[in-house]
Amino acid sequence: MNEKYFDIDPLHARQLLDQAKKTKWVKRGIDRHAYLIGDYAVLSTNRMKLRNVTTRDDNLSCFDEIIETLLDLYHHGVAVVPILGYCYDPNSADGTGFIIQKRAKGLELFDDAVLAKFEVWAQSRAENIYLHSDMCDAEKIQYLLLRTQEISHVPQEHFDKFINDMICILKHDILIDCGGKSNFFYDIDQGFQFIDLDTHNDYKYGLTDQKPDIEKTVSICGFVPCLYASGTKLFSSNAMDEHAMLALTPCQRNKLAESNNVVFQRCIAALRQNGISESILNESLSMIKFYGVE
Repeated sequence: MNEKYFDIDPLHARQLLDQAKKTKWVKRGIDRHAYLIGDYAVLSTNRMKLRNVTTRDDNLSCFDEIIETLLDLYHHGVAVVPILGYCYDPNSADGTGFIIQKRAKGLELFDDAVLAKFEVWAQSRAENIYLHSDMCDAEKIQYLLLRTQEISHVPQEHFDKFINDMICILKHDILIDCGGKSNFFYDIDQGFQFIDLDTHNDYKYGLTDQKPDIEKTVSICGFVPCLYASGTKLFSSNAMDEHAMLALTPCQRNKLAESNNVVFQRCIAALRQNGISESILNESLSMIKFYGVE
């Protein structure tokens, strides 16, 4: 195993790795399992040599650059969860190994394993999705209602900083995955936090000549705390499926719509506060439908 540590004592890092190998993972993604140990998260992966799914990074030079950038942003107050080090098998095809990072504070923005009950993408393959929740259907409905209500009570200044931090991250050509709400955390003291930042955008890797328009990107990704409605052009697979939402009573659907509308208003106010123009906002709003928002 090759190893490299940036902001953690190597001995401590190896102790965390030993602990992770003896315990069961707590969370999982498409190609990762997360072991939560105290203030740290150890992630197992078999794709460490790949950036943005398919771009080769065999010597991990791009990964190292991302880690250094995240640490710098973190120390300057941007709410990223920094990567502290990693180890991997250099002879493995795509990089089998472990990543050590700080553990995000608070809870996931939404638990994607629970949202899958209601989202369009999961309806046609409910028995085969990799996400799993131990909640029964009634508990999932209560979670959806309560979590949306909790987010609607987040103070405006936390939404404002969320957008400001997003702009800072994007200025460094780091890709933010807004496809999953579990890629963001919220803590009442820390505010919103960004996790799973491990790749640059395609422009950085020379795969496109078009540098991403940060203002347009933020005007779309800045709505990630919201729930999307069926018929949205963007994030269509993550929309609340109309049939699945019939599992909620009319009263529950009304409550959900009210909470989500408040979240929407918080997001749009934060985007305006951070200088996103009305023309850009209107362009994005023409492509996104929000649950309960007319």
